[in-house]
Amino acid sequence: MVVTRRYLVVANQTLQGAELREELRKRIEEGPSSFYILVPNTSAAHLYVVHATGHASKPDGGGTEFVLRARPEPATEEDATAYARRRLNQMLDDLAALGVPVEGDLGSPQPLEAMEKVFLDHEFDEIIVAVLPQRVSRWLGADLPHQTERRFKLPVTTIVTKS
Repeated sequence: MVVTRRYLVVANQTLQGAELREELRKRIEEGPSSFYILVPNTSAAHLYVVHATGHASKPDGGGTEFVLRARPEPATEEDATAYARRRLNQMLDDLAALGVPVEGDLGSPQPLEAMEKVFLDHEFDEIIVAVLPQRVSRWLGADLPHQTERRFKLPVTTIVTKS
């Protein structure tokens, strides 16, 4: 009997990151896998925006040397949602093209709340959380990986992007 491992992937700005894609590739190669991609719908005020100088602006007005990717600044909540939806759709298309069972959706801006809702209709074997680097990650600052593990009693793999 072949067992399909079911993964919940929680990511937003890191969804297209090489580190997460590599982790998903490894899981697919290990055997039958299915994925649910959850993108907490982060508000425009909490997104990191890269400027031409290579500095990222934080919501509090501070800066950092971290460079994620150049992209247009979301001016409105609708822009931020559209940006998240495009990333989600791209990941869904990419995994489906590999023949991997995949589904996903946008969720609450609060990752734990978004996960709770997904768990109402789905079961998983593991949760993969992709985060920005420590110096700019709100999710790491809130200890999201450990909170997730405690709340859902499942193994949690944390993928930290480098760029």
